[in-house]
Order: sequence, then structure tokens, then C-alpha cells
Amino acid sequence: MTVDQLESWFQKHLLDKDYQHLGMSPEEMDKGALASFTRMKQVHQQRVLDVCRAYKVVIDDDPETLNRMLRYRFMAQTNLFALCHLLEKYRDCSDKTYTWIDGTTHDTHQGICNSFFVRKDPTVKTFKQFAQEYVEQKQRLLLVPRGGFKSSIDMADTVQYVICWPEVTVIILTGVLQLAKDFVSEIKGFFKLEEGTMDDVNLFATKKAIKPRTLDDDTPFMFQVLFAEHCIDKDDGRESEFDTPASSVQGTGSTVWAASIDQNLSGWHAGIMKLDDVVTNENSRTVDRIINVNKQVSINKAMLHPYGFYDKIGTWYDSEDTYGQDMKHIKVCEKNGDPINMKVYLRPCWWPNATAVKAGKVESEMTESDYELWFNVPGQLTYQFLRGEMHDAEGFAIKYLNDPTRAHTVKFPRELLERRTIHSNLLPQSGLVVTCIDTAYSTKSWADYTVMITALIYGGRFYIIDMARGKWNEFELPVKIASVANQWRPTRMCIEESVGVKWLGKEIYREMDKLRVRVPIEFVPLGKGSKATAKDQKAKPVLRYLGDDRLLFANQMVGLEELYTELSHFGTAASTHDDIVSALSILVDQFSSYADMEGKKQEASPDFVISSQQKQQYDHIYGKGTFDKCFKQHALNIALDHPDKSTQDAVKEHQNAGSYSDPLADAGLYN
Repeated sequence: MTVDQLESWFQKHLLDKDYQHLGMSPEEMDKGALASFTRMKQVHQQRVLDVCRAYKVVIDDDPETLNRMLRYRFMAQTNLFALCHLLEKYRDCSDKTYTWIDGTTHDTHQGICNSFFVRKDPTVKTFKQFAQEYVEQKQRLLLVPRGGFKSSIDMADTVQYVICWPEVTVIILTGVLQLAKDFVSEIKGFFKLEEGTMDDVNLFATKKAIKPRTLDDDTPFMFQVLFAEHCIDKDDGRESEFDTPASSVQGTGSTVWAASIDQNLSGWHAGIMKLDDVVTNENSRTVDRIINVNKQVSINKAMLHPYGFYDKIGTWYDSEDTYGQDMKHIKVCEKNGDPINMKVYLRPCWWPNATAVKAGKVESEMTESDYELWFNVPGQLTYQFLRGEMHDAEGFAIKYLNDPTRAHTVKFPRELLERRTIHSNLLPQSGLVVTCIDTAYSTKSWADYTVMITALIYGGRFYIIDMARGKWNEFELPVKIASVANQWRPTRMCIEESVGVKWLGKEIYREMDKLRVRVPIEFVPLGKGSKATAKDQKAKPVLRYLGDDRLLFANQMVGLEELYTELSHFGTAASTHDDIVSALSILVDQFSSYADMEGKKQEASPDFVISSQQKQQYDHIYGKGTFDKCFKQHALNIALDHPDKSTQDAVKEHQNAGSYSDPLADAGLYN
């Protein structure tokens, strides 16, 4: 980067949308930049000036260049997005905009840098003072897709803390120690100088000739020129630690150091703790490992000073891992109205755009034009790249959707369920009514829900017209089943057969007798194998009927929202119940043969109507059904207007004329 390019960098990032000093006057910025610079010891100020003079950033004959240098430093200290570009390695961070699901416009990285991460004030004398006076949330959780530069921005944030307050202490905590070492090594690399000539010896007060690194374009690394007080020899110290020469505080540990989540860290303390990828593919494989990692995260948090900052960055592997626990805690706080101490930024790689949502499209129907992409930049997370990654549904949900609860294919997309919901007025006027019941005996004794699905079968379709769902004890359940039988008078009631449930038969009949109703009860098996695998297998034909438009829901049925929620979550980590799925499985399993046979028979009948809505439209056009009397009266009126013609001829002549007549013309409304 040349001096001219440095000025262009400064001018460009002055206009960053979320920059904390956007709109600040030049006088105010110069005041803040000077205050930040003069906080340093005189020896460090002189070193910065010497190096800047050597690289023509400061020219003695041009006093304005000194002010510019101070502004450049201030920009890097207060604008994290600008710093990412100054560090060169992270210059691919983007400010490309996208539309979020709530209709608001955001950009990919600039907002994360300047709005999500801590906005720093380098004019404050010490880090401790800054932290104690900081009034916003001090805990952060950043979950963005793999390849989204989250760790890169996190390392740049660490660099920014160092150049603001040299005495700061930062621990990088990861799931694997080598990864933490790599992170610290990368941070340290920004301050490592390279071998120089004898002319460079006095620039950094060393016997060995060293100078700022030369980049691939043969220009100097301007970050090292501007922040020379922090720079070190390339052979200085261990790769797992970094100590800035600008710090005058002794005995507090390294400026930045690496550790793993499994290490014994007793006695260490830090002002900033950064947990970056503490959950890994390996330590999230079993419940016991997840619990152990969560425990270690909780224990190691004690290393953080009470006034410190706590950042979590990573990949959300499981709904029960440390990130999942944070998300659950936040939901509980929101529900209870409690304060939320953690700032969360979560984005998937893509989501349906407003047009696709309005059209009710499901994933299998969506194309590139139906998605809004988070990082849609050539060479990054483009549509073509993401499509190529979708072959691994579980890995895609974890790495790119940032939602392990979607780690399995959703069998019943909510959009499809809503499209299969019809107005109750369009239900067939006849058909076979049946009720299918999944009792709580199917899982734990009365610990789960009992579900009673009542359906109307007509034309090869199942119309779900009612659902009763609740927790009833052994005294209440027979009464509830009998009341459903009395309300709907189904031809058959099918109850899932399981251990200890057959006693219900006699009790249900006893309750039916009280209501003077009698419906045949049949106990049916759900399927062979374990309950979980049987339900999963039985759910497949339910989905088939739903996809083929042969399973529909009445919009006024009780519990419709519960049905949407359970079915859309079925087969995912977000699923907590499967009773509704089980009841629907019984329905399709027991009555699909009848529905197919009845459908073929009805289709052969001249009176068969596959859609009540289509029949209404047909009758309206051709004067059939409920519109018959209206059309006859209309024909009679035409015949009376033409007494010299037959009714048929008069109507035909009227239709051929095609003239429009206002039926309210003689009402005098507009005279």
C-alpha cells in the first residue's frame, strides 16, 4: 500500500455505514487522534514518527502529513472493517448488501465489524477503565457460515484491542490447542518485521537490521509503519504467545496467548476471552463429550476478569452444545422478560426471499432467483457453490445454515402444509368420517400427549377436519374419546395398539353408552420395529399424500398451529413430540386402500366433484346447482322483454349481443 493508497483507504472508510464516528467533524477526529497518540510513552511516539518519516507517511516540511498519520492510526483503532483491509490479509471482507428476512438491509461484514464487535475508544487511558465504563453487553456470540471470515474478523478484533491498549490480555481458547496456536501465530504475524538493511537499524532500536514487511506488490506493510511501537523481530518469542513491546505492565501474562478447552488453566486471568471453535466435529460426537465441553466452558469462564469481554465464535454443531445452550437461555430470557446479557449475530448462508415466501415455495421448488444470499461474492458462498455442498444434508445444516436443528431433511415443510390448508366451506358435503388415535401410552405413561385426528375421506383424499390433543389421565381419556365419537359419529375409530392400552375399549364403550352413541373401536399396530423407526417409516406415505394433494387440512380445525409446528419439526433436532405424525400415520396406513378404491369409484361417477371451489365456479358460469334458480329467473326476464320470441331464442340473442347493461342504471344513483 502506497501513501496515496493509504489516504484513499482512510477516505473510503470514513463513510462506512456503521462506523461509530461517521459524520464526525475533522476537528473532533483530530482531537481524538491526538489524544490517542499522546497516551503513549515518548519513546514509542518517537519510534512511530521515525518509521513514518522513513516511509514518507510523515514529511517534516509538510505539517499536515503528521495530522494525516494520526488520523490513519485513529481510523484503524476505531473502525474494525477498515482495519481488516489495512491488515491486507482480510481485505476480502465485504460490504455487499443483502435483504434480511424482516425486510431490512444489511451488509455482509462491515456491520459485524462496526456494529456487532465492541466499538473501542482509544482516548480512554487504560483498558480496565474502558471496560469498567462500557455500558453495553460484554458477551457476544457470532454464528455465521463456514468460510464467512468469522475467525478472521475475530483476530482483527484482537489486533485492534492491542493497538488501542498495549496492556490488554487476551486468551484465545479453542477445542484443539494447535488451532489456538495457529490463531495466535496469525495475530503475531501482523507485528513481525523482516530483515532489512543497515539503514533500518535505528528505526526499531535493535542491533539487527529489521524493517516493515514488503508486500507482494513491492509496497510496505503500512500497518507496521503506523503501529511501529508494537512490532517485533520475526524470531521473537514462542508462536503460542505474543507480547507487544509497547506494554509497560509487567507480570500480567502475555498480551495474547493460546489455550485449549481441555487444559488446566487455573490461576490464569485475562481481560478478554475469545472462544473460537471450542466445539469441534470430534468433541461433539456424543452427548457425554458435549456435556464435558459445556462444563469446561463454564469453568474456564472464571479466568475472565469481572470487567472483561467474552466472545464466542464458531460452528453450531448440536442443539445441546455451548452455542445451543446460549440460544436456549436467550429464548428463556425473552419469554420471561429478563435482561439479555449476550449479543447474538446469527446468519445462514441463504434464505427464501420475500417473493418465494409469498408464493409459499418449498426447498425442492426453489431456484437461484428464490434465494437471498448472505455472502454472494464471486469465489465465496455463491449459489453454485452452496448447491454443490447440499449433498450432505447434515453437514450443510451445521456448516452453512447455522442450525443443527435442521440437520435432517424436514419431511413436512411448513410452506407445503399451509398450501394444503383449505377453507372449511370447500370441504366435501359427503364422505367417510373416521377417527385415529395415538395415546400417551405409546411413549411414557401419561407423560406425553394423546392425539385424536378426525378425517373425512372423499374422492381419494383425506380431509383433516378436527384434532383433539392433550394430556388426559386414565379417568379422563375414555370420556374424551367418547365425546369425540359423539361429536363426529365416525364410521370407525382406530387406536394405536400398545402395552396396557386395550383396557380402554370397555371404558370407552361405557362412556359411549352414556351418550347413546356407538362407534366400532379397533386397536391397530403402528408397525414393526422400535417406535421411533416405525413412525419414521410410516411418516413417508403421509408425506406422499401431502405432496400429491391428497392430504388436506380444514382452516378452522382445532389445533392447526400445533399441527404446523409438530409436522414441520418432525425428523429434526427441534422435534419434541411426534404424536400428531403418529396419528396421521395410522390414518394413512389403515385407510389408504379404502381411499384409493373410493377415489376411483367416485371419479367414475358423473356426480363426482374433485374440488368444491371448481364446482362453484362451474355452476356460476353455467347456471347449475345453487345458481340454477338465478339463471332461470334471468332467462324468464329476458323472455318477458321479448314476447314475440321463444325463451330459448331470446336468451340466445341476448348472449350474442354481448352488450353490457348496468343493472343499477334505473336506480337514479348517478343522475
